Amino acid sequence: MTFSHIFTIVVPVFLVIALGYGAGRGTSFDGQRADALRVLTMEFALPASLFLGIANTPRHILLSQGPLVGMLALGLLGLFGLILLGLSLIGRLPLQRASILALASVQPQYAFMGVTILGNLFGEAKAALPIAIAGILVNVILDPLVLILLNLGRTHVAEATASASVPSRVLVSAGGGPAAAEEERDGGAGTAAPAAAKPVPTWMKVLQPLRKPFAWAPLLGLVVALVGVRPPEMIESSLSLVGQAASGVALLSVGVTLARVGKPQLGPGAIAIALTSVVVLPLSTYGIGLLLTGHEVAAQTALILAFPVSPVPMMLASQHVKDEEHRIASSVIISIVLAFASLPLMINLTG
Repeated sequence: MTFSHIFTIVVPVFLVIALGYGAGRGTSFDGQRADALRVLTMEFALPASLFLGIANTPRHILLSQGPLVGMLALGLLGLFGLILLGLSLIGRLPLQRASILALASVQPQYAFMGVTILGNLFGEAKAALPIAIAGILVNVILDPLVLILLNLGRTHVAEATASASVPSRVLVSAGGGPAAAEEERDGGAGTAAPAAAKPVPTWMKVLQPLRKPFAWAPLLGLVVALVGVRPPEMIESSLSLVGQAASGVALLSVGVTLARVGKPQLGPGAIAIALTSVVVLPLSTYGIGLLLTGHEVAAQTALILAFPVSPVPMMLASQHVKDEEHRIASSVIISIVLAFASLPLMINLTG
């Protein structure tokens, strides 16, 4: 595949993101409209597209994807664990900050950009499978694990604050998540609210992300494909109409989200996250995949992981670790700029 062909596939993706960025900087998308665009993307268009892509995959192909599952798990979960340990033990960062920074380093925009780029490279049906496998690993394992770590970190902060007899309003500003909002509703900023401190069971923390269509739609498609039951034609046609909006709407959503970030912070932390995401992660998994599996699986894994930093860690940071929100948002912007060059090079390298 020539570089000119690669650029004809990659460049339109970045142009649509730039269009979304311009719309977000203007008056087309305020806060509510931007949230509506995100909901359309993550709860309707992408879930419908991924469900159909997996549900229509022959069962024997799904059962042969063990090496790809293993390599994606190694790249997403293995490197996440290494970075988390390094930031916690060597960097001495608190658990909340270490977990959100590690997540930003390994979670790519495989859903936002992969549908378009990989679909043009391999065909939509073949591209849907590695995207869906990555989605299952991220939404069923990685993101719930990070949410648990964030809540554990907040519990430790709350216990330390309570032992120091600090007023409860400090907990509200420090947590910034659902528990903090609950405390504000129950007791106000400066009033103790014992009911808000009720611990959330671990199993509820794990299952909470699975309520999102982006998490359960690929799983449902997997069950349908393994059972061997094809979706009714009417249902398939309806979901196809919704899924056709996935590519363009997802990319517009990325641009609009970035427009709300403001001027990026070109600090070493943001640059390190961006480089890890678009260079270290795909190259390392590609090399390991060549040794352990073969070229096809290694190439699929590397291309899934070669996309820029996902906006999802930025959204989680805004709720749980406010101090890291701008750093992660900056890494998203930096990684998109880097990916304009690194992604075509990775496509060419993997053949």
